[in-house]
Amino acid sequence: MSYTESATESFTLTHAKRLASKVAADLKRFQRFYGAPSDLWIGRYERELVELLRRDVVSEVVYGFKRDGKWTAAAVRYKALAGGLLDVDDDPGRVKPNLDVAGATFTSFRNDNSNYSLLSEKDRQAIEEQAGFSRVSGSTPPLEAGWWAEDLTYSAGGRGLGRSSVRQN
Repeated sequence: MSYTESATESFTLTHAKRLASKVAADLKRFQRFYGAPSDLWIGRYERELVELLRRDVVSEVVYGFKRDGKWTAAAVRYKALAGGLLDVDDDPGRVKPNLDVAGATFTSFRNDNSNYSLLSEKDRQAIEEQAGFSRVSGSTPPLEAGWWAEDLTYSAGGRGLGRSSVRQN
C-alpha cells in the first residue's frame, strides 16, 4: 500500500513578521559591532520588509556600510526565495565583527520584483507610510571587493529569504 501526502501553506502577516524579525536581529548585530543602524532605523527597515514580504513585491534588499558608492565587506544581502515548502530556517547571526567601516555610512538598497509594478500608487504609499521613510531610485551599488556568498536561509509560510555576506580572499 502506498499513499501520497501534499501540503499547502498560506503566507500570512505573521510569517512576514517572523522573517523580518530575523533580518532585524542581524541589523542589531551590526549595531552592536559598528554602532549603526539606530534602533529607529532598524524598526523602519523591519516594518518596510514586513510590508514588502506580505505583498510579495521584493526581489532583494541589501543592508550595510557603503563607502564611495560601493558596499564594504560589512554588508548583507537578502534575496526573496521562490514559494514552496522550505525546510531550512536558520537562526540569525554570523555578522562579522571588526571589518573596516572607516568613512562608510550605513544604508540600504532594495530591488523590487515584477509584482511591485502591479501595486496601485496608494498601496506603494502605504508601504512607505508603514516604514516611515521613502526610497529613491538608483542602480545597484557594486562591492568594494570580494563577492556575495550565500550563508543563511530564513523561511516561514513557504517563503524565505536567502542571506548572503561578502567574502574576500
